[in-house]
Amino acid sequence: MSKQVIEVENLTKHFSVPVKAEGFGASLQSLFNRQYNTVKAVEKISLSIGEGEMIGFLGPNGAGKTTTLKMLTGILYPTSGIVKVLGYVPVERQSEFQKQISLVLGQKNQLWWDLPPT
Repeated sequence: MSKQVIEVENLTKHFSVPVKAEGFGASLQSLFNRQYNTVKAVEKISLSIGEGEMIGFLGPNGAGKTTTLKMLTGILYPTSGIVKVLGYVPVERQSEFQKQISLVLGQKNQLWWDLPPT
């Protein structure tokens, strides 16, 4: 049986986003009494990936793919849930963990100039 490299249980990330009020008076009032909506970027994801496994992370825009990857690398703190990568908790940002991972974000055409031809 292979060793589990990534273990995720009920991973959730919610963002609080201010409500944009229309009109000058409403905008001025929101400076003192701001209202927020909660946006659910990731909701209770559970998965386990073993050593040597290759996976694809597919979904439509806004599905939470990048948010999940950022939580797996420790860039974002999850709202709730458990994340372990290589036996480490990513949000603790231990140097031993950070030396073993990398994450490249961006669209394919943004990366073309940085990739060598061979």
